[in-house]
This record gives sequence, C-alpha cells and structure tokens, in this order.
Amino acid sequence: MLIKTNIFKWCIVILFTATVHSQNESANWYFGDNAGLNFNSSNPTPLIDGALNTKEGCATISDPLGNLLFYTDGKTVYDRNHNIMPNGTGLMGDSSSTESAIIIPKPGSSSKFYIFTTDKPSYFLTPNDPIDGLNFSEVDMQLNNGYGDIIVSTKNTHLITYNPNDAEQNEYKNSEKLTAVSHDNGLDVWVITQFMNKFYSFLVTPNGVETSPVVSTVTQTVFPRINDDGANITAIGYLKVSPDGKKIAIAHSSTSLGSPTTGQRKSGKVLIYDFNNSTGYVTNEELILDNTYPYGVEFSPNSKILYVTASKFDIDNIFISSDLLQYNLESNNIPNSKLIINTSTNVAGALQLAIDGKIYRAGYVIFGSGTHLSVINNPNVLSSSCNYSHNSVFLNNKTAQIGLPPFIQSIFKFSFNYENVCLNESTHFLITSEDPYDSVFWDFGDGTTSNLEEPIHNYSQAGIYTVSLTMTINGIDYEPLIKQVQIVEAPQVIQNEYELTECDLYDNNSNDGITQFNLQSANPYLVTNSTSNFNVFYYNSLNEAINDINNTSALPNIYENQFNNELIYAKVVTPNTNCYNIVNVRLKTTQAINLGQFYLESCDIDYTNTGLFNLNEIRNQILNTVNLQGQITINFYENLDDAYNMTNQLPDSYEANNSNIIIDIKNNNVCYGTGFLQLTVNDFPYLENQVIEVCGSNYPITIDSGIDYNLINDYSFSWNTNQTTSNISITNPGNYSVSVINNITNCNKIINITVNNIAAPIIQDVIIEDYNITILLDNLNEDYLFAIDDPNGNFQSSNYFVNVSPGNHTIYIKDEFNCNNLSIPIKVIGFPKYFTPNNDNINDFWNVKGLDLNNGNPVLSIYNRFGKLIYSFNPLNNIGWDGTYNNQYLPTDDYWFLLEIPNNEYYSGHFTLKR
Repeated sequence: MLIKTNIFKWCIVILFTATVHSQNESANWYFGDNAGLNFNSSNPTPLIDGALNTKEGCATISDPLGNLLFYTDGKTVYDRNHNIMPNGTGLMGDSSSTESAIIIPKPGSSSKFYIFTTDKPSYFLTPNDPIDGLNFSEVDMQLNNGYGDIIVSTKNTHLITYNPNDAEQNEYKNSEKLTAVSHDNGLDVWVITQFMNKFYSFLVTPNGVETSPVVSTVTQTVFPRINDDGANITAIGYLKVSPDGKKIAIAHSSTSLGSPTTGQRKSGKVLIYDFNNSTGYVTNEELILDNTYPYGVEFSPNSKILYVTASKFDIDNIFISSDLLQYNLESNNIPNSKLIINTSTNVAGALQLAIDGKIYRAGYVIFGSGTHLSVINNPNVLSSSCNYSHNSVFLNNKTAQIGLPPFIQSIFKFSFNYENVCLNESTHFLITSEDPYDSVFWDFGDGTTSNLEEPIHNYSQAGIYTVSLTMTINGIDYEPLIKQVQIVEAPQVIQNEYELTECDLYDNNSNDGITQFNLQSANPYLVTNSTSNFNVFYYNSLNEAINDINNTSALPNIYENQFNNELIYAKVVTPNTNCYNIVNVRLKTTQAINLGQFYLESCDIDYTNTGLFNLNEIRNQILNTVNLQGQITINFYENLDDAYNMTNQLPDSYEANNSNIIIDIKNNNVCYGTGFLQLTVNDFPYLENQVIEVCGSNYPITIDSGIDYNLINDYSFSWNTNQTTSNISITNPGNYSVSVINNITNCNKIINITVNNIAAPIIQDVIIEDYNITILLDNLNEDYLFAIDDPNGNFQSSNYFVNVSPGNHTIYIKDEFNCNNLSIPIKVIGFPKYFTPNNDNINDFWNVKGLDLNNGNPVLSIYNRFGKLIYSFNPLNNIGWDGTYNNQYLPTDDYWFLLEIPNNEYYSGHFTLKR
C-alpha cells in the first residue's frame, strides 16, 4: 500500500470560496447551436460535443482543475458526458431569456452547486404556462456516480422579486437578468437580478441560499412593455457586476413600444450604479446611453472600463448595424467618454470576460450564421489599443447566437493566486495584481504572516482559511484583497491490500480465472471514514495513477481482469482537488455456485397481465437452501449484465409479468453464486363494476358477480350482505359489493354494483334569451332527453334549444329508459337586435314578437341611451316604432326598451337603429 498526497504537476488552483470559486470554473463554455470553447490552453479551442440549442440563455460550470461538470440552457441540465442529468429537465428558465441561468458553487462545498434560472416573461399566458420568474435548483455532484443529480426537494425553489399583491408585478415577476459576484468576505456570493425599479441581491452562504434578498430601489422604473409577440421587451438585455464588486451595469434593450415615427427599438438604455459587495445594495444611478438598442455589457478585468454592444434599427424596426462601445469608468464624465470601437453588420450579442483576460463577443452577421466569435484582446486598455478582432475565433462549424454563459464575475479579478492545497504540502502564494506596490503583508488566516512577495506556507491542519494580502505604496495601505483558501486532506484509506472477489461466471469459460469486475463495488471498503466525500479511479500501474493528473485515463468501471489475482491501484481522491491516497486492490475470481431454479406466483393486477411479487418471500427460502454462515446478501436483477454490474437492483416489492429474473447471492461481500427465479402471474376472469338502473319500483331484481356459470365451482363469493352465492336478489337500491376468490390461487377481485332508481326530472328554471331556451334541472347530471313541441319527435341529449320562433311552445323531457315523462309550456318573446326604418318595407318597424291576447294589455316603452322616453305603445295593437321622435328621424344609435306585462312581468334590453 502506498500513500501519496503530492501534486506532480504545476497547477494553479484559485479558490475564491472553499475550493470552488476558481478561474478554471469558467474553463469550458457551451452556448448557441452546439457551440463551445475550451480555455484550458493558451488559446481557446472549439468544443463540438455540446448538446445546447439556445439563442440566448446558457450557463456552464467546471471544477477548479478546468474539467467540465455540467451545463444548461435554463430548462435542461446536461452532465459532462452531454447526457441529461437525472431530474435535469423542467427547470423554470427559458433558452430565450437573456440570462436564463447562472451556476453558483455552494460555499464550503466541493460537490454542491446552485442553478439560478430566470423565465422569459410572456404575455400570452395559459393556466398551464404561467411566468415562473426567478428560481433556483441544487445539484449534488456526489450523486449519479459522480455525474451529478438535481436534488428533487429543492428543485425550482421560487424566489420573490416582485410585489405579490400587485397584479402586473405578480404576472411578470422578474426580468431576464442575472449576475453574481463574491461577497467582500471572500466566501459568500451575491446573486443579483432586477425588476422594474428595484435590484434584488440574494446571498449564497455555506448554509444555502438566503431567500430574503437585499432590495435596492433606484430612480429608473422600467415597466413591462408587451410587443406583438407577447414578450416583455423591457426585460431583454444583460446585467453585469464588475470583477472588483464595486460597479454594476444594466442594459435595457427597450423601455417603450415607441410610435410609428420612432420604432420601439430606439428606446433602450444603459445605466451604471455603485454596488456594495459587503451589503448588497445598489446606489448612485447614472444613465450613460439611450435612444438605441443595447444588449451586451461587460467590464474589463481591472473594472475600469465598460464595453457595450448596441444595435441600430430604422423607424420600421429593420436592423441597420451594431456598435461595440467603450466607456472610461474613471472619467469625470462617463457618458461623454463613449468611444465606438467597431461598427458592423453583426447583431449586438453578449460580451463575456474569460480566464485569459480577454472579452469575447457573440453575434452573427445579419441573415448569416455565427460561425465565429469576436474578441477584445486587451480590454484594460482605452481606445482602439484594446485590440478588437472581429469574427476571429472560429467555432469549427458550430454556430453562436447572441448569448454566452455568465459566471461569478469576481473570479476574473486580478489579485493573488495560490497552488498546492493538499494537507502536508507547501502552499505557494503569488501576486497577480497589476497595481503597483512597495511592500506587501500576507495574513494566512492561521495566526501567521509574511512580508515576502511569493511566500511558501505550510498549514498544520485541513480547513478553510481567510487569507488577506495588503499592498502598500508610498506608505498608504491598499484595501486588503481577501480570499478563502481551503486546505484539503486526502481521504483516509485502509492500510492493507483489499481483495475484490468476483465469480468466474460471466464469460464463455467459467474456469479460466478471467471475468468482469465492477471496480466501483470496492469503493466503500477502501476508506476508513465512509461518510467523507471521495472519488476512486483505478489503474494498472502505480505510475499511471500518479501521472494521470486529471484522472482521465483510468480503467473503466467494468473491467475484465488480465489474469487471476491481478493487482491494480485505486486512486482515492478528494473531489475537485488533486489530493489523493493510493490503495492496492487484488482481483480474485472464485468458482460460482449454481443455485438452480426457484418459483414465485402473484395475482394479476387490474387485468394487465402484471403481478406484484414480494421477493423477500423467496429470499428466505433461498437462505434455508444454501445454509451459509456470515453476512449473506441476496439481490435480484432482470438480467446477468445488471447482476454483474450491480445496477438496477430490483426492489422487494416488484411489479412484473411472466418472466425469469436473476438471483445473485454474496457471502461476506464475496460472490457465491447465481440462480433463476421464475415469476408467474395468475390471471383472473374479466369482471366489471356495474351500474344498474331500475325503473320505478320494479323490485326484486337479481344482481350477479359476473363469473361464468361453468366456472362458479372454482370460486367463492362474499357479498357485503353476508351472502355467499354467485348472484343475489335485492329489493332496494344501494351500493353492493362482492369479493370473488379463486379457490386454487387465492387471487380475488372486488366487484362494486350500484343500483339506482331512475329519478324523475326536477325543473329548476327555464331561461329564454334571444330566441334560445335553456332548461335547468336540479338533477341535470342524470341522463335525460329533451324535445320541443312534438312528444313523439326527435329527442336530444342537450338541454339547449336555439333559434326558437316567438310564440307558445311545449318542452318535453324524459329519461333514457322512458320511465318518467314531463312537459313544460313556455312562451318565447322575441326582441329584434336591430331594425332599418328606410321605407323599403323590410324591418321598417321595431316591435316585440311572440305576445298574444293572453298577455293582457302589455306596454312597450322606447328610450334613448340617456334615458329619455321616445315612444310608448301596446305591442299587441300597434305595428311598432318607426324610428322617429316628434316626426323627426332619429340617428343610428342604440336604444333601450322596457316591456311591462300585467302580473308584474318585466323585460328590458337594447337594440340598434340602423339607417
């Protein structure tokens, strides 16, 4: 056994919060249509294996060594192998949101991450698709064999960035903007978003996400503005905080819908604010750009220069060109410091700082494709000396759109770095700040200090240390630069060689000592503290284990040994570090025992040819058969591959159809043998629940279980009436049930029989409106049929009649069994919707229809829309109103009527006079 904790390669690990906030977190980018870049070498290299197809929103995270962990478009999460992560769908972001997601490592953890998401505000809502606003989900990289899993209990945890009592705010909830920066304590992280006239700063700490944000109210109020596509145009545009955590910039692509003479895409603004990375507050608003369509914003690494992309459109919102703008944040007049670095036909896309100190620009030539990114090579330099290179970074035929992945901005701040963080190593600190200094003072957080420029320090124990660097020039101390440094102890491992034993069963020759081993099954037995987080990688030789820094050349988890008693080497690593110990593992094969065939039966579930099997029943039977001593484990698998790999182990309560499954038995964690378990589903005659309708008092009736007469002797019956025959006679309606039991298999079904008396229809109301009739019954849920005027005519199931002529009618109602019949006399009174008094003998008069002499002496009064009485008459002996008042033609308009029928019956409404 060999214990080793040294790192054998020069490797700078920059830890902003407990081993997780390093620059190399941003070493891999995935964006656009399957596009990507890798920044682990001196020049970024294209990645062509990405699974994203996103116009805008995306986020990526790597470990401190620059190895990809996972990435997302805000809805779906992909692991490092570009497979969808378990529970990794249905996140509440949207790929068309500007910043749909940002990934935040959990402070103090090397394996947990938070994905913050913002939804796209959409105007056209449905009950199943509300605006989801800001949410976060948690990823645990220790799950799913180290490929990560979304923790279901915290998935899509909602964060409130609006006033729930305000209808408009409650509908839109948030903008499309997210950014993040380290707290000035060097450990926690601020996640910042914006909505209307407020900024919301959420603090992420080792305890999790603080769901109550710091709220800053600013002058600029950006209300939701909805375009023809239903999108909130004011939500579009990037939000970025400066790497030093002192400034914040926001782009509102549009702030109004514009007008026919201006176009909506000329109302955008860029504003900058002060940000306090100690308190989370945003203050001191300053407008630096308006009357354009800005999209991307980004600060230079030294936080002294701001870059903006902005598109220009004509009055019809047709794209003309875009500008890359530069602002000097140290100027006394920042808006006037604006300098156009480039004008092109590229649409304005995202700007994103990278670990190489350069700023990359997304976008594509209008009507073309984004096969390249552009780059600002010297972003800390003013004017054209910033060395902008247009469309110069080739994406190997993958295409960018307008989004790039955001990161915690402070990881790009030049300050100090360190390397060698394993316990018992010498940690090397070095200054990377561009600021001048005369002297330095290091505080290593463990009570020791140094004045050396590049000190070497040895920590006595593992833990998180707050390290500060104070630089002095001309006797004045700079503000200290603070980082959290985690010194990591390699996993504690066993001191002796571990034997991994497997049955020589899984190949064509079961006596050659060669078989397949699931190497990961040895993992729990290699460490002395099984609760600690660790990863294990296996190698054929010690040198291979030591020299494979990134653990990319390890043996596959399913490994076929080269000979019996082969020795391999297990590299037990603390996650996201190069801290490890090595354990010798001996691969031994044994002769497998054939357990033979066992049998288990179950009853059919709901006629699906599927049964629920209790595998624990057969487990006890097998234990009595093999008569072994020690710790015995018996597991069941669907096939030999799963049994060998120890994957997809079947639960004790297992639902299946007729099949054979594998029995796998181990003695003291050593393979002992395998066998087969035959599962048999006992079928059952198909029986249905019954509903019986009885007309009137036609009792007694006979109800039956449904079992075929020829099979009755094979079954037993138990009614809820305590009777035990296949059928019974009843004299009353009610709910009856019978348990039918197979006398051989003991399988049973319970049949429910509902006996109803057919109820007579009970009229609740008759609604007559605009020649349409609706019959309301108290028991309308029953099956009734309706007819009008003809008791022997065509009956309909609908209780609604349309376009019924004015006058007297009769409605007939019956049930489908013709047990109950009912008739209702009704009168339809018609009020025309309009009339046209133009003397063409068509609709020249307005009058009510459907009245007769039985209605006595009704009075019909006509009013104008202001309530003035125009005309009053008896509709039974008058042709109607001719559209005049005092012999003067009245204009086209709506007029109101009131019909009074003796016995206090009133009708009112309005109609239109058309000329």
